[in-house]
Amino acid sequence: MGAQASFYSVWLKNSTSVATANFGVATTDPASPFFSAANFPGASSTQLTAAQNLFALLTGRVSSVAADARIDASTGKYVYEGVGLQEGALHEEAAYVQDQWRLKSNLTLNMGVRYDLQQPFSASNSIYSYVDAANLCGLSGANGDSACNIFQPGTMPGQHTVLQQYAAGTDSAKTDYNNFAPSVGVAWTPQNRPGFVGKLMGPNDFVVRGGYARSFSRPAIGDFTNVFNTNPGVRLTNSLTGAQILASAGQSGALLLSNPLVTKSLPFPDAPVYPFPPTSSTNSLAAFDQHVQIPYSDTWQTGITRSIGKDMALEVRYVGTHGYQIWGDFNYNQLNIVSNGFLSEFRTAQANLAANIAAGRGTTFAFTGAPGTNPLPTFLGFFQGLGSASAGNPASYTSANFANATFLGFLAANNPNPFGFASTNTTTGLAGNSTFRTNGLTAGIPANYFQANPDVTNANVRGNRDETYYNGLQMELRRRYSKGLQFQVSYSLDHAWATTYLGFIHGNVFRRPTGTEGDLTHQYKSLVTYDLPFGQGRRFGGGAGGALDRLIGGWQVAVASVIHSGQLVDFGNVRLVGMSKDDVQKMVQLRFDPTGKGLVYMLPEDVITNTINAFNVSATSASGYAGAAPTGRYFAPANNASCIETENSRVGECGEGAVIVAGPLFQQHDITIAKRTKIVGHTTGEFRLEMLNAFNHANFTPGGSGTTANSPTTLSSYQLTALSGTNTSRTVQLVFRFNW
Repeated sequence: MGAQASFYSVWLKNSTSVATANFGVATTDPASPFFSAANFPGASSTQLTAAQNLFALLTGRVSSVAADARIDASTGKYVYEGVGLQEGALHEEAAYVQDQWRLKSNLTLNMGVRYDLQQPFSASNSIYSYVDAANLCGLSGANGDSACNIFQPGTMPGQHTVLQQYAAGTDSAKTDYNNFAPSVGVAWTPQNRPGFVGKLMGPNDFVVRGGYARSFSRPAIGDFTNVFNTNPGVRLTNSLTGAQILASAGQSGALLLSNPLVTKSLPFPDAPVYPFPPTSSTNSLAAFDQHVQIPYSDTWQTGITRSIGKDMALEVRYVGTHGYQIWGDFNYNQLNIVSNGFLSEFRTAQANLAANIAAGRGTTFAFTGAPGTNPLPTFLGFFQGLGSASAGNPASYTSANFANATFLGFLAANNPNPFGFASTNTTTGLAGNSTFRTNGLTAGIPANYFQANPDVTNANVRGNRDETYYNGLQMELRRRYSKGLQFQVSYSLDHAWATTYLGFIHGNVFRRPTGTEGDLTHQYKSLVTYDLPFGQGRRFGGGAGGALDRLIGGWQVAVASVIHSGQLVDFGNVRLVGMSKDDVQKMVQLRFDPTGKGLVYMLPEDVITNTINAFNVSATSASGYAGAAPTGRYFAPANNASCIETENSRVGECGEGAVIVAGPLFQQHDITIAKRTKIVGHTTGEFRLEMLNAFNHANFTPGGSGTTANSPTTLSSYQLTALSGTNTSRTVQLVFRFNW
């Protein structure tokens, strides 16, 4: 029996030492007109920009100044470039009882139970801000105390978001009380049996073991503080252009680094006034699910151990784990393109572009009245602020955005990207660009057209979201030291799965984790040590004298080997053309660049070339590609002319969702040759020759796993670039040691 109590506290001091000055030539700078094509004949725009930036650096021209202010914990006021002090505490209590019973001479039972109680996090000062469900959800309103109404454009029973002061001593969530963790284990040594079972058990020791246990994974303080850190209020940032700084002092021209105004404090409020709205639509909000539970896992195992002779034993066991209620963030500001009808209008925009090109109206997706074009009321509203009544008039479509190259790229038939439009990007996103948002409201488009809370970019609730599974078959053969030889050889067959959260529509799906956190399907490990049978007390030279024994005795050879299947690689949500997942796994082989550049690849050259072609799409060319069209076998974007993913790039509505294969095989063998001899009395000397990766196997690590499928610039995520080595080339070292 036992009990424990723990108290954890957090104490974080953060500050930005100095303001940031950025160099550049502003358009209001008298030197700006100098950098023109007329003054630099033949110079490109890139070269002119580079010359302008160099001039700004050499002459100390400041284009902008950025700084921050933090709440002083003692006064509650903002201090320019001040120090923010975050303080909080977390309590834990636990009690357990466990016992063992010898039910029979060959049967032992262990049972116990543990109770864990983790109190919610609470701040020790009052510098944080927080949002409840109503304010997290904003205009769309809350659905309970931890969820939002989503995907309901035009339905706005809520309110504009404001943040409250998170007062010292306030709990982050309700206490989770039902954390009982039982455990049970059994060990059985059955009597020998006749026949086949007896032969399986062998003449000597045979043991069957099994067990089950539940354990709780209590979150750390950082899992709490980073939620409250997300909310604005603790730290405010501000940035002014050089022209704004000069104008505030009644000056003009260029702001030089020598000007005292550069180091003058930027304007900040004296103190936060609660409640206050988000400082910007680019802010992200975070809160806790008030009913969040402590994560836990169940582990079970069973196995047998059988002796083989008097020196060896074989153990075979199965191990399984299942993790539940792992913490994750639900973003209730998930972009909506379905229930608001935007996806349908996006398809219309694609058709308009093709029809306008066919009719000779140019590369535009506006409704021009050409055959095959149709009105785009949503685009017209966001681009120009005109209501749906104007959408049927081709003369209304005057915005240059309908022919903007970036927007046209989103419409490419071979890789359409509606989320490129419906994004929070402050330049190209209809939900993120402030001008587009204002135009939309003027045109009568609901504020929550794309997101539940249009006041901020993200509205995250931390709650129980994810799960994990692991199943493993493990075998181990052991030989104790006898006659100079001992070894341990093991093999495991592993499979792990973890949930990938796709969004509120598709929820969680189980996929194998990849990268350095992924499981290795096959693993072989061995360690063999052998003392050579020479010298006193050995088979050969047992009667050797002192000098001869020092020469031939005390030699040892050891070999340690590791061989395992390659690190799991995820090629992402792609379409497989001309090949299957099995084909992809078979083609993953090391391929060395024949041009002598020393590059190593894991895919055939034709797959790489055609994949690059497949992602090099065009919205305006006749073929749909900017270069050569792909042929043969290749990876293609998930989105295509007949299918568009409706939630995110990982769902798999149009592509595979995930193409997970094992990378190149890994193997390494280390060899040690050692010699130990007595020098005099109790003094011994030891010499060791150690060869790490003795056979100089070249092991390579795949690049980052693919998570998106939208442009050729992401091809490094699809393992199409050269692999990187693991820096395990052969290393030989000599070791001398004296012991006395």
